[in-house]
Amino acid sequence: MSDPSAAGIYSGLLRFYPRRFRDEYGTDMALIFAQQLRDEPTSRVWARGVVDLAITIPARHLEAHMDRPPNPTVAVVFAAISVSGLVLGIIGGSSLGILGFGLAVAVVAGGLAVAAWRHTRAVSAARPAAAPWWQVLLGGVAVLATTIIVVNVVGEVSDDLWLPMMLTLLAGVVTTATGLILGIVHLIENRPVVFRTD
Repeated sequence: MSDPSAAGIYSGLLRFYPRRFRDEYGTDMALIFAQQLRDEPTSRVWARGVVDLAITIPARHLEAHMDRPPNPTVAVVFAAISVSGLVLGIIGGSSLGILGFGLAVAVVAGGLAVAAWRHTRAVSAARPAAAPWWQVLLGGVAVLATTIIVVNVVGEVSDDLWLPMMLTLLAGVVTTATGLILGIVHLIENRPVVFRTD
């Protein structure tokens, strides 16, 4: 059975899309959502709708500011958030609350990264411009190496420098992971297509 308040809430959430996209597709999206509420359980429709909104709203805003086909930026951002959650969970592993929060962020953001990447692949077969993934990777590795060398030279880090050192280390891990993810996306996007002839 259709829930008018749920359809109203969804229609309100559509306002987060860019105006041009909303004007062209908003009415149809609201009608489809209302129809799905009639045909399926509300929890399933909302779960699918929230994931779609989380992926497509940032993507549509990026596309509105760029004159090119969809790119994997949203997927990379979610992947970096996932890695950050994992690092947070590992660093704060002695505290079950921090560990649980970090792992939850890693799992949810990782799932959104995979969904966003698949969504980008489904929307456009065009290849994105080659990202300087290796520069990002080398930058992250350089930050990690520099931080490790400084800690080994200085020895024990004072309480005042501990937080900046940890933030620098976290930034190095996230930058390295982002470079790796961009490199994997680059390899997948540029792999040769093999046609089988049987």
